[in-house]
Amino acid sequence: MRSVFFATLLLLTGAAAFAQTNDPRAVRIIENFESKLNLDAFDVTSDFTLVQKKAAEADRVLRLNIYRRDAAGLFTIIFTYPDSEKGKGYLRQGDDLYLYLPTTREFVFRNRKDDIGSTDVRTDIFGRLTNLEKFNVRFEGKATVSKWECDVVRFDAKVPDVSFPIQKWYVRVSDGLPIKVENFSASEALLRTFYYVDFKQVAAGKYIFTRFLAVNNLEEGQRTLITVDNVRTTRIEDYIFTKAYLERQSR
Repeated sequence: MRSVFFATLLLLTGAAAFAQTNDPRAVRIIENFESKLNLDAFDVTSDFTLVQKKAAEADRVLRLNIYRRDAAGLFTIIFTYPDSEKGKGYLRQGDDLYLYLPTTREFVFRNRKDDIGSTDVRTDIFGRLTNLEKFNVRFEGKATVSKWECDVVRFDAKVPDVSFPIQKWYVRVSDGLPIKVENFSASEALLRTFYYVDFKQVAAGKYIFTRFLAVNNLEEGQRTLITVDNVRTTRIEDYIFTKAYLERQSR
């Protein structure tokens, strides 16, 4: 019995040690695509349209204005449509994320598990990527997604504030950009699948996604499509990244 106990303990501690060791190849892949998608050199303003589709229901449409300052870990999201959502907004300041509710005029502290407007999209697709701070990672080989050869990297959360505790990113070999993300529960049930459908180059070696599809794997036929328009890289006034600015939008 004792030998079985120690064998089990050795197996568990060995697995934990393996999980906590980042694969250098995986780290290089992540650093490469984050360097392309993190826009630290300038501010970014864009307009997002989210269309959520559900089986046997009419499409639900949301429109948002997004303001990003990646160098400071800031973003502001303002809902502009429909009227039932208008005036709501998010403010991220580093690790802190707040949702503003105009009906009660209060700010509610949220985390990365928050679904934007009850759609299939979570807040951490907006703004700066910091995956290596939140996940242990390892390379899992290659796969073909559509016609593209991809490197596959597995993410296992090492902090609680993540959108999904286990993720698999499929990164296109040809240009180093991600094109698919599978998101799992802690028990490895597939919850949602994200597709980066298209990108726009906004500067040399810098990109923003312009079409994004989130598929809900637990609800048949449910998905949310994002389209991004009017991407601008002019400087954003500092006051836009404040709670006071969000409050003014609902007046």
